[in-house]
Amino acid sequence: MTENTLKITFGEAEEIRKNARERLRRAEAAVDGEAIEQDVQFRLNFETFADVEQLMRSSNLELLKAIVDEDPESIRQTADAVGRDYKEVHRNLSELESLGVIELIEVGGSKRPSLRAGAENIEFSFRFPPQADGESAGLSA
Repeated sequence: MTENTLKITFGEAEEIRKNARERLRRAEAAVDGEAIEQDVQFRLNFETFADVEQLMRSSNLELLKAIVDEDPESIRQTADAVGRDYKEVHRNLSELESLGVIELIEVGGSKRPSLRAGAENIEFSFRFPPQADGESAGLSA
């Protein structure tokens, strides 16, 4: 069953494309309208460490938690929920919007932060795929 989850991944673009092609192939071959399930409804994949670093800043994670937990009606309510300055919160929310993680939805005279496509929760999955020679990828000093 598809959840109302935004799954954020790193370095999985090829796997995501492969899975989408397979779902399409199964859908085209389906008999009697067989439903094709996917693991999550919304997926956002990052391919650069810079984007991941921007997303994973504690100030941004704190805002994402507030959006999920508090469902604030405006940027000001979001700032109040995290006890931070409005301008700083606005800047951080704009960063999250540019990354595609949230949407700022016009409501009256204010903007309401919401997870992308109305998702209700977030799942992070960051892994480093194996090297072509079969050894695990890793960072070393």
